Amino acid sequence: MNISIEWTRGGSERATLLPRGARPSSPNAFSLIELLVVIAILGVLVALLLPAVQSARETARRLECSNHLHQIGLAILAYENATQCFPPSHSRDPDHGVLALVLPYIEQNTVHDLYDFKYHWDARENRAARETDMPLFVCPSAPSGRPFISDYGACLSIMERAYRPLIDSGAITPRQRWNAIIQDITEPTRVTDVLDGLSQSFLFFEDGGRPLRYVGNQLQPGEQTGALWADHRGYFCVHALCNGTQMTNCNNLNEIYSFHPGGCNYAYGDGSIRYHPESIDPEVFVSLFTMDAGDIVSL
Repeated sequence: MNISIEWTRGGSERATLLPRGARPSSPNAFSLIELLVVIAILGVLVALLLPAVQSARETARRLECSNHLHQIGLAILAYENATQCFPPSHSRDPDHGVLALVLPYIEQNTVHDLYDFKYHWDARENRAARETDMPLFVCPSAPSGRPFISDYGACLSIMERAYRPLIDSGAITPRQRWNAIIQDITEPTRVTDVLDGLSQSFLFFEDGGRPLRYVGNQLQPGEQTGALWADHRGYFCVHALCNGTQMTNCNNLNEIYSFHPGGCNYAYGDGSIRYHPESIDPEVFVSLFTMDAGDIVSL
């Protein structure tokens, strides 16, 4: 027999006889099996919570991106109020991008003062200005480490190679005009030109990730032009279709493209911001894109 010695509350010893080979029990010990079960449960919980955490982070980034677009949209409207026309997508001789033109309206007077509009955006005289990072022009969901860039730009029109297949398949009805609000310097847009209404017409767009090249969600070799925020080539048009009728998030090679899963943020002519899925009906998308095609939709 084994003898177990315990101390009582009064400090005296108490002996207990145990069967041969038995050991005193330890109520605070865990078995290996219990430990493995706890680890497995914790692993399952982490696996369940991680997607929710990632989704919450992306939601926050998408909202921040929406705020960036909102401020840019308000700057464009302030420019229109001051000049009685919307800014052009770019200027020529000298060459400047639309975001350089609205610097005073986004409280970037310091950068604006550095910028000399008598010279091209890429001239030596404008190096200090154009090589200023502008966090407002960067989507937080897009890849980091791209200096002096913008993930936003003016999209001027839907090109025939994009709309013709949709008309031929019956996915959309024909229009006479396929233009968005912002146009080039030869055709400045006034509020009275937006016949479909400012609240029914897109104003500014995402083209995230430039100068990196993405097709679908896959990074491709090479670089894309128009990435720098001051570049006069920052504007683009809708050229591409994918998945049959999809007109966004096909690629970022001068197309509407974002890193928000399943869709993009859009600035409207009235300054509001809405998120639309990439699966948006093409007839609805084209109606919202065009400013004067007589194709008003109910949102």
